[in-house]
Amino acid sequence: MRRLFAASIWAPGAIPPDEWKYRNLKRVWLPVYDFIAIAAGYFAWAHGSNILNRLFAPALVDVLGILMIIVATVCFAGVAFPRLWPVEMIGKVLLVGMVVGYISTILLFGRDLPTNLFVVAMLGWGLPLAMFRLNLLGEEYKERNNEEAVAA
Repeated sequence: MRRLFAASIWAPGAIPPDEWKYRNLKRVWLPVYDFIAIAAGYFAWAHGSNILNRLFAPALVDVLGILMIIVATVCFAGVAFPRLWPVEMIGKVLLVGMVVGYISTILLFGRDLPTNLFVVAMLGWGLPLAMFRLNLLGEEYKERNNEEAVAA
């Protein structure tokens, strides 16, 4: 268990001093974001979605909920264990794609668009954090490649 904690973002020294300003983002807000996404997937699986239930078979909504749980859990694993950053990057891209897909479905197929715009806005509200995280991961990837090129 100690080795697992030592590999996590919560271990002392897990965040380099030059990234200290992002410590709460990495240790608190990104995990919270992923847990909310896990909860959203659970609620979609357990209770469905009024909008999606009108458009698709309940079994498909269940599958989407389970997929959301899996993808969000992958994202959490990548946040919790910095060495899994490629896993997080893939997970965040999939998570953003799922949310954008849900927004698009509501906009394209929703019956009463004006009353659904609140849901669209609430879904869109969460996207900037995921996009910001993807931006950070991309910058970290470039830094790693530059360091490897200089070392070679």
